[in-house]
Amino acid sequence: MSEGNFVLAAPTASGKTLAAEMVMYEELERGGKVLYLVPLRSIAYEKYEEFSHIFDKWSVRISTGDYDSSEEPLGRSDVIVMTYEKFDSVQRHGSSWLSHVSLLVLDEVHYIGDPTRGPTLEMAASKFIHENEACRRIALSATITNLDEVADWLSATPVRVDWRPVPLRVGVYAGGKLLYSDGSSERLEGDGMFPLLERCLENGGQVLIFYNKRSNAVSWAERIASRLGMRGPPREEVFEDISMAPYGPSKLLERLSKVIERGVGFHHAGLPFELRRAVERAFKSGLVKVLTATPTLAAGVNLPARTVIISSHMRYNPKLGRMTPISIMEFWQMAGRAGRPKYDKQGDAYIVVRSQMEAERVFNSYVKSEPEPIQSHLHDISLLRNHLLALVASKESITSEEVLEVFKRTLFHIQGGGRFLERMIPRLLESLKEEGFLREVRGYYRATPIGKRVSELYIDTYSAHLMIESLGEISRRLMRSEELELPVLHMICMLPDMPRVYGGKRSELLERVLEELDPLIPLEESPLSSYSEMLQVIKGALSLRMWISGVSDGEIEEALGIEPGDLRSLAENGEWLCYSFSEIAKLLGEGRASEWLRTLQLRIKHGVPEELLPLVAMRGVGRFRARLLHEAGYRTVRDIAYAEPRDLERIPGIGKQLSRELVEQARSLVHVDPSDRE
Repeated sequence: MSEGNFVLAAPTASGKTLAAEMVMYEELERGGKVLYLVPLRSIAYEKYEEFSHIFDKWSVRISTGDYDSSEEPLGRSDVIVMTYEKFDSVQRHGSSWLSHVSLLVLDEVHYIGDPTRGPTLEMAASKFIHENEACRRIALSATITNLDEVADWLSATPVRVDWRPVPLRVGVYAGGKLLYSDGSSERLEGDGMFPLLERCLENGGQVLIFYNKRSNAVSWAERIASRLGMRGPPREEVFEDISMAPYGPSKLLERLSKVIERGVGFHHAGLPFELRRAVERAFKSGLVKVLTATPTLAAGVNLPARTVIISSHMRYNPKLGRMTPISIMEFWQMAGRAGRPKYDKQGDAYIVVRSQMEAERVFNSYVKSEPEPIQSHLHDISLLRNHLLALVASKESITSEEVLEVFKRTLFHIQGGGRFLERMIPRLLESLKEEGFLREVRGYYRATPIGKRVSELYIDTYSAHLMIESLGEISRRLMRSEELELPVLHMICMLPDMPRVYGGKRSELLERVLEELDPLIPLEESPLSSYSEMLQVIKGALSLRMWISGVSDGEIEEALGIEPGDLRSLAENGEWLCYSFSEIAKLLGEGRASEWLRTLQLRIKHGVPEELLPLVAMRGVGRFRARLLHEAGYRTVRDIAYAEPRDLERIPGIGKQLSRELVEQARSLVHVDPSDRE
């Protein structure tokens, strides 16, 4: 492993990361720079903590957010951990340190087969390899059927390892009967899946159960906690320094706290990121014995369990509007979590079905089947278009022939997409030129100022188009002092870059707001395809309006059914898009609109009314404490500067140390005449 490139396909917990770490260590010892890429922020933090300990002789850094930065300071680091999207972003900004990377590690490389995020991994890696052919590269995955194709894409040696440190036994469970992959069977006495749970727990194991819906993960965690009657850790031990107060009276978080104290947890995207990490730590340490989760956990952090139970092989597909079977790859990703190295002699993974007839079919479809081959999704025109603009914008100028040369490095081209690319790339270049994102001079394409800025801002070209189209209307309404807050939030929520808010029943409130809304762009010209999607967008806009008004997560959850994790994700995306909107307005000379949008961006970032922005700008003051300070009469930084620490101590949530720090901070920002305080 001292030389060359390789793609390693090996089962979960078989030592893939260790193999990568050995190569990384060798590279660092000879003065190299390592870039380690992962698909998810949760994995990035896990790897960062791990590498900080292992490579303590070197500088280890992590970068996962802020898509409008070249991250030049990272050039001083030896090991850099990033998500695939962040990697793509720093390429778009022309980061100088990228040319000094001597080892590129692509973890969970099977993500290239993800329909929405796969093209980002594929294009970012392909562009980098095209420009840095000498850089070593290794790719890791537990599930690659078409290993040779992926290795061909990376000009690497394919390496397949079937050895597993903890043997995995897989079975199908129906009505008390277990059917195993070796043909044997077993009958268990008891109710539903509880015999599987109890058998594992009796022998000191832990159980991970996957559900196809969040509501099922939560309700089953409560049923299991009630049925098993275990004693778990105090909630304070699990959540440590995390204060629940800023979230307000959230029913979801209260339900989590209650089951945690019974040794059971649940995990899904509706939980805020810091609470998901706390649950993960509790499960890893053994404080939580049973964890119910949605399948997204299977692709996230390393959380092995002695027993994995997959409650259903069906999942609702919002695009098709019906239940569809999960992929074989996803099944093996979940099943692969079974078996804890150093703790278990064997891992058990079971998929639950309703009948013996279904058991045979599921057994053949999943247990006896290989995962699907990894397929490129660069045939998606909208995604291809965005990555094409990014490629051109990263160059001084480039011909269509040179563009095709870069695309020949993609997995899509290897998988037979050559003719499609030859046909579509000239058309898309012309389309981007017609819309003002590119210009052409004697066969050479280069990005216009707006095209380059859109690429740097990391937004969809159609999102940029809608922003540009609506700027005139925003300026007119500002001139007339008309209501803008909800129309702008509505526009942001309907952009292709903004996740839709699913779940919850149709409410009269949403329909009434939709009828009364005066949108910036007529609804018939919007990208919304159905009345249902219109209501989802309105729900997102209302959630953000409540958020920037200072309403707590719990109250928003009660009013609109949006859980705290989804709300924070909505705010994070909304802030990024509002910032991008402001930058585009500034570039196009709409200064007043740009300033108004920048203020709105800060309000979305902090979740506060405009009058609280000076307070949340202070270190240690979030939206919760800012509201408490404001209500106590401290409405500006100057008010705090003229206060005594003992005065602030009386405010709930502000202790002795923080009150002293706030006063000192305020006085450093505001000139205070000592005689004025006497």
